[in-house]
Amino acid sequence: MRIAIQGETGSFHHQAAKHWFGNDVEILPGDTFTETFDLLSHGADQAIVAIENTLYGSINETLDLIEKHRYPIVGEIYLHIHQQLIGLPGADPSKVTHIYSHPVALVQCEQYLDAHFPHAERIEHHDTAGSVRLVAERNDPHIAAIAGVTAAETYNLAVLTPNIEDNDANLTRFLVINPHASAPVVGANKTSLALTTSHTPGALAHALSVFAKSGSNLTKLQSRPVVGDPWNYKFSIDVESAGDPLETQLAEIRQQGCTVTVLGQYTSGNTYE
Repeated sequence: MRIAIQGETGSFHHQAAKHWFGNDVEILPGDTFTETFDLLSHGADQAIVAIENTLYGSINETLDLIEKHRYPIVGEIYLHIHQQLIGLPGADPSKVTHIYSHPVALVQCEQYLDAHFPHAERIEHHDTAGSVRLVAERNDPHIAAIAGVTAAETYNLAVLTPNIEDNDANLTRFLVINPHASAPVVGANKTSLALTTSHTPGALAHALSVFAKSGSNLTKLQSRPVVGDPWNYKFSIDVESAGDPLETQLAEIRQQGCTVTVLGQYTSGNTYE
């Protein structure tokens, strides 16, 4: 099986893919989320994509691509993110002058970097594991990267300082995308939706009340602008409902004049270290 990910071998996406699919798969890395979805159009069987992080928030690019391509979401997992300062074996952390990593990882470690590396230049890279590969290739003890332990092991580098994330409650939620899926996952208990309401007072509250009165919990509600329609918004929703109960709820919501797109019905995910 060929699995598309955003990032390189050793990245957090790679770790998530291994948790979901196991080790007996071929990983197809993409530099960007757009490339990852393109891989699904050119031979990849499924993909793993990050959708949100407890410190950084939602990744809107992923949301946009899921809606654009309409490839069904078939699963989710949560990965506890531990960021490491990684450099050449024997390097002195106090002499590091340049630190590379993905922008999200740099944000996750901002307080630590402010306190311990106020003068080091922070340089954005498209991937955490890719920044580790760069350090290995340059073979310079004055540069370091921020990434996971797996990336350090992949490129035979050293963890100079472990677990430098600013908050230990640092989890990333990944979605599993399968363009070949044609039906909800068996045993599904959760659904991702895109909802556009009529542009009238109380329209959103009226729509959400349908879930509330039937006891279906919302786990995500995010407003996003409708491109080309100023000051009108659509909503990304995750709700703990699926199958026939969901269809009944959506029928009522559509009767209110709302547009609803089901992006996937799947089983609530587990958390991995």
